[in-house]
Amino acid sequence: MNLNMELLHQLVNLVRDARISELTLRVGDWRVTIRKGAPLSAPPSSSTARRAAGGAQSDEVAHAPSPSYVPVVSSWVGIVRRQHNGKPLVQVGDTVRKGQTVCWIDALGVRNEVRAPESGRIVEIFVEDGQSVEFGQQLMLLEPHDKGGE
Repeated sequence: MNLNMELLHQLVNLVRDARISELTLRVGDWRVTIRKGAPLSAPPSSSTARRAAGGAQSDEVAHAPSPSYVPVVSSWVGIVRRQHNGKPLVQVGDTVRKGQTVCWIDALGVRNEVRAPESGRIVEIFVEDGQSVEFGQQLMLLEPHDKGGE
């Protein structure tokens, strides 16, 4: 199998239309990873690729958790379930206590609870109900309460 632009376009379309967030393919010495999230466009030119690489670095800095924020991460590969009886378990701005269930990950038919690692306020949610997630993927950001205020 040769890695060509037609195959890459088919793979991009597959990821876009499927309920997956990432696909990695190895062909010979090549390894290609396609992730959802960024707008799809034509293959980048070398100058566009250089700009994109610089942009990716600044995006990482922008999305890197502040030292005062605590990430809530997935301990499973599966499907996020954020709603109970049609209502979100937590939303941005909600205050949660340590150990409170903030969502579930359905993995192989088992519903696994994702709990708040600390008491605090949800400041950002990175996943939607029904989205596929990977082990270690950041799901939410939590601003912990001051230790003196607890």
